[in-house]
Amino acid sequence: MQLTEYKKLWNARKWMKRNEPFLPTWHAHLGYSLDLFNHFKKGATVEEVAINNELNQDLLQRWVDVGIVLGHLKQKRKGIIKPKRSLVKYVSKDSDSSVGILIKEMMELHIPTMLSYRDLMQGKEVNFFETDYGDTVAQTSALLETIAFPKVLEVVKKEKIKSVFDVGCAYGGYLKRLHVKKPKLRLKGLEADEGVAKKAKEETENSNIDIVAGDIKQYESDEEFDLVMMNNLLYYFSKEDRAELFKKSSEIAGRKGTLIVISPLVQSKHGQAFASAFNSFMSAHENMYPVPSERELKQYAKAAGFKFKKTTPVVKEGGWYMMVFKK
Repeated sequence: MQLTEYKKLWNARKWMKRNEPFLPTWHAHLGYSLDLFNHFKKGATVEEVAINNELNQDLLQRWVDVGIVLGHLKQKRKGIIKPKRSLVKYVSKDSDSSVGILIKEMMELHIPTMLSYRDLMQGKEVNFFETDYGDTVAQTSALLETIAFPKVLEVVKKEKIKSVFDVGCAYGGYLKRLHVKKPKLRLKGLEADEGVAKKAKEETENSNIDIVAGDIKQYESDEEFDLVMMNNLLYYFSKEDRAELFKKSSEIAGRKGTLIVISPLVQSKHGQAFASAFNSFMSAHENMYPVPSERELKQYAKAAGFKFKKTTPVVKEGGWYMMVFKK
């Protein structure tokens, strides 16, 4: 075999092997979206699950075959299939510990968007797999809250915060957690997505949390708060709008107010592979914008009258950070 042919074969094998890690994610996504791990939870045959849920038996069998090879599923006697307990716990829709929504966002939003780049670069119209992704993004943001909340609570305690205004509060996750830890806090959230805001209101109706549906650009109020939060929000705003967003936050914050911003950052120390991929996703959507840098946010904050206090990693692998500013 000539050297050029060997190199060609080696490169072909290399790219084939690089596709292997995609298979478990594909399998988990299909299992989550059709709730297959739950259907096989107590043990069942492929035929039983296919008939009970009106699924194509041949394709379901292929999914099961892949799952057995990957170790996601086990085959018992008489063709009974059972999933791994961890898959039922973490990739089933009705599990409180499920992270399936994160897999859904990646497989139905991010990857299809990146695959559409060829057409987008040529100016062709692209129909995305999911266009109304407000609920999906809100649910994945809730996963991030679990990691970020202790850091937010630390700031609340240190700065002796008595009132909080959450811009883009989604389902009010941070506010609900703060209410549990600090019941006397005055809490208010603003959410642009009316459907998400409605659900947040329903989930907080028996508390002192005030949820308002509206856009921060049009929001007007004489109320002031000790702490303003902007979490997972900046990629919905252009650079020009971000500068105005910081100014608006400064108006809402009191004379000695604090500002917390949680966002993925480009040109940061950690998680640049994810941040660059995230940027690719944002840039492909007309109503979304590239991820900011730490330097960019410091400039906005300074122009709005805030002083930079600190930057703390939230999820290093994803390049997510919490930045704290104070007047």
